[in-house]
Amino acid sequence: TIVMASPPRGTIGRPGEAGNLPPSGTVDTWTKVADLLTEAQEAFSAAGLRAGYHNHQYEWRSFEGAGETGPRFPMDVLAAGTPAGATLQFDAGTCIEMERDSVAWITSHPGRIRSVHCKDWAPGTEEEEKGYRVLFAEGTTPWQDIFAAAESVGGVEYYLLEQEGSRFDEFETAKRCLDTWKEMRA
Repeated sequence: TIVMASPPRGTIGRPGEAGNLPPSGTVDTWTKVADLLTEAQEAFSAAGLRAGYHNHQYEWRSFEGAGETGPRFPMDVLAAGTPAGATLQFDAGTCIEMERDSVAWITSHPGRIRSVHCKDWAPGTEEEEKGYRVLFAEGTTPWQDIFAAAESVGGVEYYLLEQEGSRFDEFETAKRCLDTWKEMRA
């Protein structure tokens, strides 16, 4: 799978511009991103590859005026506007931070969640060693429920342990996260 990690230039903006995440955009702007992802999927499938999209916080922001029907946030548009062969790479931590129901989202997109970024999140500040600085399984992410949904319905093929800093050095962080993974998955 070749994964698009942010919207292409000229669609909705790019992460970090002006020091902030870009706005959630509109259904129309995210439809353009979905169209590009669809084109990529069509081209890649001939070579036995898949196109995919990796979510961030802003793909979970509600559209202004979003109601209970229709797309509520950009990930809804990407899921609805791309073929089943396109991967929706799921970053668990960003979904949890934005207070979305991770399990419901995975189960409502069967076969599309082929890879999961196992990045945890907890409310608090970096100074408190919270946010994305918590180690895998120290935050508020419902890992066992996510694993069950990803494996029974989501179509997961790969799990990626992701860590954005911690109170330990890089090697100790990796060791602790991997040890926790092994304990959880034994």
